[in-house]
Amino acid sequence: MKSKDYQEILKKSKAFGKWIYITPVSGVILTKAVKNEFQINKVILISKDKLRRVRKRFGFKERLAELEKRSAHYRDFFNVADTYAIAWYSGSPEEVLAFCRKLVRNELAILTLSQLGYGKRKLGPYPTIQGEGQTKRVQEFLYETNGERTRISGQVTGNLENLALHGNWLRFQRDGFFAKLLKVLRGDIHVSKSWRESIERASILIGQGLGSNDIAQSFLWNMIALESLFHEKNERFSDEFPKRAEAFLGWVGFWRIENYAKRIIELYGKRCDFVHEGKRDHITVEDLLFTDNLVFNLINNVIQHIGLFSDKQSIIQFSKKVEAEYFLGVKPKIRPKTLSFMPKHYYDDDLKEV
Repeated sequence: MKSKDYQEILKKSKAFGKWIYITPVSGVILTKAVKNEFQINKVILISKDKLRRVRKRFGFKERLAELEKRSAHYRDFFNVADTYAIAWYSGSPEEVLAFCRKLVRNELAILTLSQLGYGKRKLGPYPTIQGEGQTKRVQEFLYETNGERTRISGQVTGNLENLALHGNWLRFQRDGFFAKLLKVLRGDIHVSKSWRESIERASILIGQGLGSNDIAQSFLWNMIALESLFHEKNERFSDEFPKRAEAFLGWVGFWRIENYAKRIIELYGKRCDFVHEGKRDHITVEDLLFTDNLVFNLINNVIQHIGLFSDKQSIIQFSKKVEAEYFLGVKPKIRPKTLSFMPKHYYDDDLKEV
């Protein structure tokens, strides 16, 4: 090949274009309840069979069967999974791949957020781009130095279950916060741009934490998400956040009986020890599950009342008004009567290493 021809091919391969990005997804099952298709925000999940039927809607000018005739690689690609993620972006091929790969990862994390309050954390579903975060088996062998005992063991790591978008899941999400959260992220429900971006970042962090078996990391993602939604930069978290959490949940008997305010301050201390000194061993499963409870109930109440809490300042003002009512000893009027609290009850199996 002549150098000139090679340069022309290279130039063409880097040329700007409008692209449809598709990648196979594992860990999620689409059902008739969602019509075998589900839009998260900018990413659409669709079943393999439905993609073939509605490919024109997504911008394909030719049948997938025709594409498959071009190469065995294409045939394998469109049959490797039951579910595919689709997104759109403009740029060079490398720019599109980098952007869309990150986009799909983030939005699958948001979808994982739908498990909060719905399913178990331990080995629970975590949708991923196929090939990432797969379930594996770790094998270990012990040999006592005096030769008297040996032991061989194995442990499954990763996520064993699939997130099935069936009727029960759909009903739970419609009654809970997740369906409304997606409307906020898509812009169907108006909030300020900065607040929508904060909610999106927090949702990704929480979803990533739900998909991780690393206790300390999941705990940290939960704490950072809470900070991003309920905390101002120049404030002391340990002073202000317990008051804001109490504004939403202080009416619940658990708040005082189980001393939630003190526990929150203790957890923030553990968060700081982890971030600043690398101390992670003192973060327990119980700590993580407590933050799961806190995250679920706070986000559920904010999103369910998004008209009232359309930005961070409205949350701060709400907290101050509730605090003032308590200080003055007047009859509470500020809290909406529709605030809710759903305690998550855990069993011995949930409290093992996740």
